[in-house]
Amino acid sequence: MNKVIAASVPGEIEELLAQLIAIESHSEVPEQEMRLAVYMQQWFQDQGIECELKEAIPGRPNLIARIVGSGGGKSLLLNGHLDTVPPYSMHNPFKATLIGDRLYGRGSVDMKGALAAMMMTLRSIHRSGVSLAGDVIFAGTAGEETYSPGAYRLARSGFRADYAVVGEPTGMRVGIAHKGVAWFEADFVGRSVHGSVPEQGVNAIYRASRWINYIQDHYLPELKLRTHPLLGSPSLNIGMIQGGTRPVIVPNHCAIGFERRLLPGESAESALAELELTLAAVREQYPDFEGKIRVSDNFHGVPHGPMGTSADSLLVKTMLKAYQTEFATEALEGAEPIGLQFWTDGALLQEACPEIIVCGPGNIEQAHSNEEYIELGQLHSAYRMYVQAALALAGHAALEEEA
Repeated sequence: MNKVIAASVPGEIEELLAQLIAIESHSEVPEQEMRLAVYMQQWFQDQGIECELKEAIPGRPNLIARIVGSGGGKSLLLNGHLDTVPPYSMHNPFKATLIGDRLYGRGSVDMKGALAAMMMTLRSIHRSGVSLAGDVIFAGTAGEETYSPGAYRLARSGFRADYAVVGEPTGMRVGIAHKGVAWFEADFVGRSVHGSVPEQGVNAIYRASRWINYIQDHYLPELKLRTHPLLGSPSLNIGMIQGGTRPVIVPNHCAIGFERRLLPGESAESALAELELTLAAVREQYPDFEGKIRVSDNFHGVPHGPMGTSADSLLVKTMLKAYQTEFATEALEGAEPIGLQFWTDGALLQEACPEIIVCGPGNIEQAHSNEEYIELGQLHSAYRMYVQAALALAGHAALEEEA
């Protein structure tokens, strides 16, 4: 490991991150990630590392760089998204500014810091001449800040890796699980009449309220009984209700919008099946009740399911060991994997990588803020931990001797 780390030059990773921050890659610039992807492709090619751009959706690429192993080893994917949120009201968002140990700039923590650490990992392995049995791959994917078309396309392109690390900010703690999310719409139909004779019509809002009451009284308590050791219980939130036209008219339609948070093992389809049973239960109590529920396609057909990897995974154990090596004084706290409260592309990449974790530099609380920054200590720790994981998982036989 020391040989690989020694292949980097002091200040090199900070300079690379500053260059990444300077290239805007958000939804308010044309072609969004294209300029950044082209820069990164040239950067890899200048190092002699194989790299290609593959279109995820028209005009927006994924970037794949690869160090090819000698054969017979496992492959490791290091993944991060290329896009950021817009600058909003951030001061000098695209000029990396160092104040103390903090480097400020849009995307510094979400997640160009991780991109820089991952890129430097491949560069240092290549520079050092260390031979690996398996491949080490970097994938920069498009569009995570919207609906993740890049990760979705990569996972369904035939790409495969044995292990994957998604570099969203976790303070370099090892995240092995997070919830998924699905949006739904419920429709309740009635029959309009004048408000002076409501008994001659069917009030769609009343029908909707019967279903809402059932959800509160029966379905939500059932969800609370399900628990995940790191994530707690699944949830449902009714966030929108629309019905009626005027107070003097019995409404003939009521629509409800809601979301359901999913535990590992659940899906939008399994949740829909449960929700249809809630309609049936209300119908048993009120024979004239009618309602329908459907999945709302707010993610352009890209599922946002949960992510879950076993704590016994070799990838998890390897990264926990790397954490303990890097943060010796904090190793006790970081010795256990964690669950995450936010969604990541890791959920999609599970289709291509059987063992996957989320582990990246910085604090998620800084993401999207007008004071976004990354601590340089976290940036350097990410680099060293990624190197350690790559050497261990891709089959570097001399790891223990050099460490």
